[in-house]
Amino acid sequence: MKRLRALLMVCILCLVSVCLYGSAAAVPTEPLVSGDYQYAFRDDGTVIITRYIGSAGDVAIPSELKGTPVTAIGPNAFDNCSTLFFAEIPEGITSIGDYAFRFCKSLEEINLPDSLQELGKNPFIGCEALEIIEISPDHPVVYKDDHVLFSRPDQRLVSYSPLRDRGPYEVPDGTTIIGANAFYQCKNLTELKLPDTITSIGQKAFMFCDNLKSINLPESISYVGAGAFIHCIGLHSLVFPDTITAIGDNAFEDCTNLKEVVLPQDTVSIGDKAFYKCSSLQTLELPEGITAIGKNTFALCKDLVSIILPDGVTYIGNGAFLDCEKLEEIEIPMTVNYIGSYAFSGCSKLKEIDLPNTCFYIGPYAFSKCSSLEEFRIPMILNAISEHAFEGCAGLTELTITPRVAFIGDYAFAACVGLTVISIPETVTSVGDNAFGYCSQLQTVELPEELEYVNPTAFENCPNLIDPPDLSRYEAQ
Repeated sequence: MKRLRALLMVCILCLVSVCLYGSAAAVPTEPLVSGDYQYAFRDDGTVIITRYIGSAGDVAIPSELKGTPVTAIGPNAFDNCSTLFFAEIPEGITSIGDYAFRFCKSLEEINLPDSLQELGKNPFIGCEALEIIEISPDHPVVYKDDHVLFSRPDQRLVSYSPLRDRGPYEVPDGTTIIGANAFYQCKNLTELKLPDTITSIGQKAFMFCDNLKSINLPESISYVGAGAFIHCIGLHSLVFPDTITAIGDNAFEDCTNLKEVVLPQDTVSIGDKAFYKCSSLQTLELPEGITAIGKNTFALCKDLVSIILPDGVTYIGNGAFLDCEKLEEIEIPMTVNYIGSYAFSGCSKLKEIDLPNTCFYIGPYAFSKCSSLEEFRIPMILNAISEHAFEGCAGLTELTITPRVAFIGDYAFAACVGLTVISIPETVTSVGDNAFGYCSQLQTVELPEELEYVNPTAFENCPNLIDPPDLSRYEAQ
């Protein structure tokens, strides 16, 4: 018995210590501060500057803080230091983190010491006044070529100066990577030629290159990074090499003048918002390997008239074709089983759509405001019609609700002013708030006798109902 009590006491003490330790670990610690710098200790006992909190215009970054060597400048450490126009980085700094001097818009001059061993993603993104980056000619890690900064170890183009003269640029042969945000907001860039040695284009590499009108994508590239060409409004057409297999999220978002895109047959993935707001894109044929249309992939492509989806597509994501105002027809493959929220919402010229019986889900607002849609047949496998799914389909005159449907959501067919007759099958057990509200031409409604619940407002503001159903028995539910 004594041994049992002792063992129990040990367990209690262990539990208490774990709770106390966990509680202490959860308490946030204040950053270490020395003068104008917040800092932290690295694993080797040296210091990394995590944040500059001063407001000086001319800054000599210290080589020591409280007697400890400074060896690194952390990511975003000088972010948005609007008064900074000159920075001197001391010898001993071995690492400069991602976007370290981001949006230092007054920065004119800086140096990179010979001790530097590692340079993160474009440290000078948004430094629109930066004219001088002082680097020794035999620097082992970085070099400049015609106002363009490169990293030697990975042959990466790190940063292209926005002050470079307006015109074309040819990336030197041997360069393998266009780094993340490397050409950010380079409005003077009009044409770009990439060598066959390029294997990767980083995220947001050409973001806001408003005047970029032409770029070649070599066959050495297999992937276009996320946000690579956001707001490149000068691009009118783009032909991808056959080697491209994937296009990242937001890759061509807001390329408002992009009219023609030819995708290679080996492309198997197109990311969310990849062509979002490409408002001049008119037609597109997707390769056979595509199985999913992501979130907002073609949303607000207001000039899109037709698009061909390949057999094998199973998933059409949220807002995939949101507000594609000129889309008149689209053939949904027999393999599609999921249509997300707002997928076709606002496609005001879409007259007909035929969903396969394999489709088991139609999300909220999926076809809302498809005001020209005239006829719709609910897929046989569907057991619920989501809220607002067909709200505002003013042209819908014929609707077939299949006998597997059990639930009709709130406002599912609200303001479908062309409907005159509704027959609800025996399988339906619930009809939601304003499910058929504001159907001003609705005359006849057939409800099953065993219907468990109908919201009293299900047929609100349907003035032409000849024999309105008695819903009084549901009011207390």
